[in-house]
Amino acid sequence: MNIMWIKKVHIVGFGQFNQQTFDFVQGLQVVQGLNEAGKTTLHQFLFDMIFGFPQAKGRKINTYEPLDKGPYGGSMQFEVDHQLYELERLGRTQTVTTLTAVGSGQQFADPEAMLTKLLGPVDRELYLAIFSFDQEALMNIFSLKPDDFAAYLRTLATPGAQNWLEVANRWDKTATAKFGSTKTAHRELNQALANLQMQRQQLQNNLRQQPSLDKLQAEAQHLTQRVASLEQRQAQLQGQMNHQQAQVHLLPVYRRWQQIKQQVKATGKPLDLTAADKADRVRQQLTALDDVMVTTAVTKQQVESATVALRQLEKLENQQKNLAEQQVKAVQAQTALLEKYHWTQVPPLLTDQQKSQLGGQKETGQQSTKNSWLIIAIIISSLIIIGALLISHVAIGILLALISLLLGWWGSRQQKTNVVANTQQDLPAAYQQMATADIFAAQTDIQRINDMMLSNNQIIHDQQAMMSELVKMRAALNWLGEGLTVDEYRKRLADIHIKQETMGQQQLQRANLQQTLQELYQKLGVKDVAMLQQRRDAQRHINDLQREANMLEEQLKGADLHELAAQAAIATDDKPAMTDQQTILQRIQDEKNQLNQKLAEINVQLQNLQTDNTIEHQQQVVANQVAVVNQQLTQYFVDRLGSEWIKQALNAAIADRLPNLLAQAGTFLRQLTDNHYQTIQQTKTLLKVVRNDGKILGVNQLSKGTAEQLYVALRLAFVKNVTATLQLPLLIDDAFVDFDEQRRQTMLTLLADLASSEQQIFYFTAQKTQGKHVLTLTHQQ
Repeated sequence: MNIMWIKKVHIVGFGQFNQQTFDFVQGLQVVQGLNEAGKTTLHQFLFDMIFGFPQAKGRKINTYEPLDKGPYGGSMQFEVDHQLYELERLGRTQTVTTLTAVGSGQQFADPEAMLTKLLGPVDRELYLAIFSFDQEALMNIFSLKPDDFAAYLRTLATPGAQNWLEVANRWDKTATAKFGSTKTAHRELNQALANLQMQRQQLQNNLRQQPSLDKLQAEAQHLTQRVASLEQRQAQLQGQMNHQQAQVHLLPVYRRWQQIKQQVKATGKPLDLTAADKADRVRQQLTALDDVMVTTAVTKQQVESATVALRQLEKLENQQKNLAEQQVKAVQAQTALLEKYHWTQVPPLLTDQQKSQLGGQKETGQQSTKNSWLIIAIIISSLIIIGALLISHVAIGILLALISLLLGWWGSRQQKTNVVANTQQDLPAAYQQMATADIFAAQTDIQRINDMMLSNNQIIHDQQAMMSELVKMRAALNWLGEGLTVDEYRKRLADIHIKQETMGQQQLQRANLQQTLQELYQKLGVKDVAMLQQRRDAQRHINDLQREANMLEEQLKGADLHELAAQAAIATDDKPAMTDQQTILQRIQDEKNQLNQKLAEINVQLQNLQTDNTIEHQQQVVANQVAVVNQQLTQYFVDRLGSEWIKQALNAAIADRLPNLLAQAGTFLRQLTDNHYQTIQQTKTLLKVVRNDGKILGVNQLSKGTAEQLYVALRLAFVKNVTATLQLPLLIDDAFVDFDEQRRQTMLTLLADLASSEQQIFYFTAQKTQGKHVLTLTHQQ
């Protein structure tokens, strides 16, 4: 068995590839990339390395000339039966090919002959038909015939099959050249047969020329005609007897057929099964509807009252929520003010007298400070600067002047504090540690807090006033549930409303079904389901009788019904008539025996008359011609039978392989279609598939996607079927672009399973594929 594995290729120049090397695995090798990335180019390079670069060039032939006009070709390392070879092809039109066994370093003198030996019976066309396909090839399923696979199997399964087929074809041509099937053919065997017929006719003419011979022949002819007439009469009588016997056997069948027809006719109008089935369906719908009927004791008035109460409850709770938020804001403002002034509680507002007293002391302290401490500090600073100028120590003078001013400022502040402290002794404790300006600024905040406190009191009053109304609304909704939220009440009311609507619809639907059922019962002439069942049983019995009548009528087909009717009416026994006919037949047979004996005597006389040399010579000529014809016919049939024997022998070699191939393809098809299609059948020219419901479909009745799956299943089954003979790399170029994701994943799984048995598979695709052994091509390559 030849197992081929492509391990590595190095492309010197081919299409867009230049000095590019690719390594491949033995199992499933996925080559992915976007359009124009080079997938088809790599596919074609692998194929051309195996079978040679194309020599012709035209619009329909892409030779993949290098884009940079550089060298053309490359090399490929491949393994066949664990032996590593390296194949190199350089140049397109005058290709230089070398093939080397890597292990031994042997370079083969005739590389193409060695490649042919390694590939076995597979040539370029057979490889394209079996081991390479793309999206366009999938459409071939609509014209594919089982005989095509049989021819491929015969070539691959039997070594030397092609040579034997050539011998068979040559023998066919030789036989055809000797004998033509038409009357006007002028071939050797046709002319010999014509010559034999002419000589026999001449012999008969010579025999008829003798007077006694003519008389004997006339008498022999008369006897022969008489015998033929007796045989015709004998045949007629025998036919009549056979007919009568057949009629006798058919008579009980006819009587039973008539009896059933009368019973069926007496039953009257048949049951309308369509209306009966419809009545059963309507009754089943009523039963099912009763099982799911929705009921509720709540009235619409209750729902409407609860809806009004719910709206009022929602309104009151929203008001309560708004009042609570206002309270929280007031507390937050009060807390912020206490934190701002570091108070433990909000102090009272200053009286007008306290404000007046605090404001007058502030002005007096300021005036006193201006007239004492600051004035003294300015005078001293001036004197110090003047003295420093006189003694020429300006820096020291300035420094001392600044110190004097700072002391004056500190003294004024201290005097101010003392004045304020004296005034604050008459104020609340919260104001004791505050400056006068801060005390005045805080009065606005204290007034705002006081206003909020008054507002909170009003809020509390309002909340207490609403509480009784809230209790009243909740009491009105307690029948829906206690302690529920507004949304929960609303949901329960919605559920009750839906139940009420559903109940109304179901009641209406039930009434309609009841009316329809009564109308159907009236149409069928029954009162209830029991009577309908009785009518069904009666109709079933009538149907059984009708089927029996049809079978009896099939047995009576071709019989004379009028004769049977007459026999059935008289009910007589035909045995005496049969006995008379047998007596007549015996007399005819006796007369035939006498005539045949006399005819034999005349034939002996005719043979005795053929004693002259002319007749003898003519008979010898006829005999010689018969020998020539027999010899030529023998050779003709030898050629014909030899050719047929070779073809039958080759077909016998694959007798069980084509059914095995279709069985394997059926297994693959079940896997690809998720068991939707089960098996594949064949006729001589057609393929058919069996669906899981038992229906048989032709290929042209399948969807495009399923037909493509059938093609893939057949191709993969063929590859698997010939693995006992050879395993060559399988090249699949973007063949599944029309498959949906599920079909594509199933296809990849099937390819992976097939590749696990040492079958190398190249799958070129533009779709991104996850997994190992994935080679990604890019435009830069």
